Amino acid sequence: MDKNQLIFRINRAVRAIEATSGLGELDISARSILSFIGEAEAEQRTLNVSDVVKGPGFGTAPTVYSRLSVLEKAGWIKYAPDPRDGRAKQVQLTPLARRTYAKMSSEAQKLVAAKRD
Repeated sequence: MDKNQLIFRINRAVRAIEATSGLGELDISARSILSFIGEAEAEQRTLNVSDVVKGPGFGTAPTVYSRLSVLEKAGWIKYAPDPRDGRAKQVQLTPLARRTYAKMSSEAQKLVAAKRD
């Protein structure tokens, strides 16, 4: 299997997990915001709502707040008080989101390992 085949297989596995987890029902903007939050957590960084609003091209503040609301209602994110600033709220992935991303990562690792064999 060459690198292009590997990429397509990983994409196929990710899309299948998105479809079965409900992640595929979110629009591309909401998925991008969720990914942004997940990447920050993977790097052990904490994001506040304002960090997400200022994020890379997610749209206007009302659009981002709307997407965050959709993600919270769907069970993908939760808010927590910021211990450094009582007025701010941190945005965190829920266990559902963490399990879904872990499953995607596991499937990708299996495909990469299979390519090496």
